[in-house]
Amino acid sequence: MSHTATARYSSVIEARRIFIRLYDLAARARETVDIWIRRHRTRRQFAEVDACILRDCGISEAERFIEINKHFWEA
Repeated sequence: MSHTATARYSSVIEARRIFIRLYDLAARARETVDIWIRRHRTRRQFAEVDACILRDCGISEAERFIEINKHFWEA
Protein backbone atom coordinates (compact mmCIF):
# COMPACT_ATOMS: atom_id res chain seq x y z
CA MET A 1 0.00 0.00 0.00
CA SER A 2 1.42 3.37 -0.98
CA HIS A 3 1.81 6.28 1.40
CA THR A 4 -1.08 8.14 -0.31
CA ALA A 5 -3.39 5.15 0.02
CA THR A 6 -2.42 4.73 3.67
CA ALA A 7 -3.08 8.41 4.38
CA ARG A 8 -6.44 8.19 2.61
CA TYR A 9 -7.35 5.06 4.60
CA SER A 10 -6.40 6.83 7.86
CA SER A 11 -8.58 9.80 6.91
CA VAL A 12 -11.54 7.50 6.25
CA ILE A 13 -11.05 5.76 9.60
CA GLU A 14 -10.82 9.10 11.43
CA ALA A 15 -13.91 10.43 9.64
CA ARG A 16 -15.79 7.27 10.64
CA ARG A 17 -14.74 7.72 14.29
CA ILE A 18 -15.93 11.35 14.24
CA PHE A 19 -19.24 10.31 12.69
CA ILE A 20 -19.77 7.66 15.38
CA ARG A 21 -19.01 10.18 18.15
CA LEU A 22 -21.43 12.70 16.65
CA TYR A 23 -24.09 10.02 16.22
CA ASP A 24 -23.70 8.96 19.87
CA LEU A 25 -23.87 12.59 21.00
CA ALA A 26 -27.07 13.14 18.99
CA ALA A 27 -28.60 9.95 20.42
CA ARG A 28 -27.81 11.05 23.99
CA ALA A 29 -29.24 14.50 23.29
CA ARG A 30 -32.43 12.92 21.93
CA GLU A 31 -32.75 10.71 25.04
CA THR A 32 -32.34 13.76 27.26
CA VAL A 33 -35.00 15.72 25.38
CA ASP A 34 -37.35 12.71 25.56
CA ILE A 35 -36.90 12.59 29.34
CA TRP A 36 -37.58 16.31 29.62
CA ILE A 37 -40.76 15.99 27.53
CA ARG A 38 -41.97 13.06 29.64
CA ARG A 39 -41.32 14.98 32.89
CA HIS A 40 -43.22 18.00 31.62
CA ARG A 41 -46.17 15.87 30.50
CA THR A 42 -46.39 13.79 33.68
CA ARG A 43 -46.10 16.84 35.94
CA ARG A 44 -48.88 18.54 34.01
CA GLN A 45 -51.04 15.41 34.42
CA PHE A 46 -50.11 15.15 38.10
CA ALA A 47 -51.35 18.71 38.61
CA GLU A 48 -54.80 17.59 37.45
CA VAL A 49 -55.13 14.61 39.82
CA ASP A 50 -58.07 14.91 42.20
CA ALA A 51 -57.23 15.65 45.86
CA CYS A 52 -59.11 12.50 46.98
CA ILE A 53 -56.85 10.32 44.86
CA LEU A 54 -53.79 12.06 46.26
CA ARG A 55 -54.92 11.34 49.82
CA ASP A 56 -55.55 7.69 48.90
CA CYS A 57 -51.98 7.52 47.60
CA GLY A 58 -50.58 9.22 50.70
CA ILE A 59 -49.43 12.32 48.82
CA SER A 60 -50.01 15.74 50.36
CA GLU A 61 -50.94 18.87 48.44
CA ALA A 62 -47.60 20.35 49.50
CA GLU A 63 -45.71 17.41 47.99
CA ARG A 64 -47.68 17.75 44.78
CA PHE A 65 -47.03 21.50 44.69
CA ILE A 66 -43.28 20.91 45.03
CA GLU A 67 -43.27 18.26 42.30
CA ILE A 68 -45.36 20.11 39.74
CA ASN A 69 -43.34 23.31 40.17
CA LYS A 70 -40.01 21.68 39.35
CA HIS A 71 -38.39 22.64 36.07
CA PHE A 72 -38.48 19.98 33.34
CA TRP A 73 -34.73 19.37 33.71
CA GLU A 74 -35.00 18.63 37.45
CA ALA A 75 -35.40 15.00 38.47
